[in-house]
Amino acid sequence: MFKKLRSYLMIGLVGLATILLLTWTVLDYYLPTPPKEILASVGIKNGSNESFAKQYQTILARSGVTLEIHNSAGTGENIERLSNPKLKYQLGFATDGIADGSQAKNLLSLGEVTYLPYWIFYRSTKEWVDLDALKGKRIAVGAETTGRYKLAQALHLGVNTPPEDLVLSGESAIQALRKGKVDAILTSGAFTLPSVQDLLRDPSIRVLNFPRAEALTKIFPQLRHLVLPAGIIDFEKNIPPHDVHIIAASSSILVRQDLHPQIIYLLAQALEEVHGGFGPFNTAGTFPTQFDSGYPMSSIARDYYKNGPSFLNKYLPFWMTSYILRLLATLATIMAIALPLFKFLPKLYGWYVKRYTDQLFQGLRILHIDLRSATEPKQLKAIEGNLNEIERSAHLLPMRHTDLYFSLIGKIDSERKLLEKKLSA
Repeated sequence: MFKKLRSYLMIGLVGLATILLLTWTVLDYYLPTPPKEILASVGIKNGSNESFAKQYQTILARSGVTLEIHNSAGTGENIERLSNPKLKYQLGFATDGIADGSQAKNLLSLGEVTYLPYWIFYRSTKEWVDLDALKGKRIAVGAETTGRYKLAQALHLGVNTPPEDLVLSGESAIQALRKGKVDAILTSGAFTLPSVQDLLRDPSIRVLNFPRAEALTKIFPQLRHLVLPAGIIDFEKNIPPHDVHIIAASSSILVRQDLHPQIIYLLAQALEEVHGGFGPFNTAGTFPTQFDSGYPMSSIARDYYKNGPSFLNKYLPFWMTSYILRLLATLATIMAIALPLFKFLPKLYGWYVKRYTDQLFQGLRILHIDLRSATEPKQLKAIEGNLNEIERSAHLLPMRHTDLYFSLIGKIDSERKLLEKKLSA
């Protein structure tokens, strides 16, 4: 009896081990370990986005994740890279209003992270009081895939600028402005960006004031009206000498929809660390936002911004959290299998004992029939061997089934007495 029972138990254990192995394999597919490397498309070299990405890079490195930074021509190229699975890009910067939702397929936003001011710097001995002063001027606005180019088109800027000068950006545009190759440049970047600071402090270069900035935000809802206060760059020298009204867009962080949840969580922590403080145009806590007007928002990032880190992420290292989550999922699967099994095992055990005793009683009945008709010593000896085997099997019954045991032993004794009578006859 116990040999068979052990066999059944072994089969059960092998089955359970197989289920656990399959569970782990399925979890590895649906809940894989986070990648160790992320590929980011950030925009022009030495721009604001690259500066932010380098800060993310340092923060992610603390958790053993490498952020590989690649420059691009702007938002358009960033989204193209992210939308193409063959290119393996997982993170990119996007400017509000530059691309619509149809361009950002299978992408999620981690929120708006900063205002991206549009600066118009120009060389002139006289102050230009409005956008009208740019008519007929040579102005560099950047590549066609940038937000600056889209804005310049909307405002009809640079229509008379040679194409090779119109698309200048970054350091090339700044040098063209200083050398007089262009009259003005339209650039974008954070107030703290070194290139922006240098231009704001350069006495030979002025920044254009947008007195009708509020009107522009009504015409172009994706734009924001910001004010650069007088003296904020250099209070002692009073730079700038008066408040400067500027326009800006919001910069968002986009990720692929299939990016590992733990990486999204880690990125949300990095964004909050980099952008959560105050700035010249925002108060502390303004960024990163829990919404994005241009792109679908990641629920993981929104939950983090709203509720803070989870229990596991708060007290465990990043690399351990993924394994703990997988272990918890495996334990949940084991419990889901084990609890019904534990309820079923007593019934299975009772059925097996009943089946076992029924077989012994059936064996006794057949033996009884054979014994009544047997007359030859050889037949009687064979019956005696069968009877001894049934008796040995009866002794294997567990103590909790004493009633069945004594019932069997009583029948066996009765048959043994009949057998001894026939043997002695």
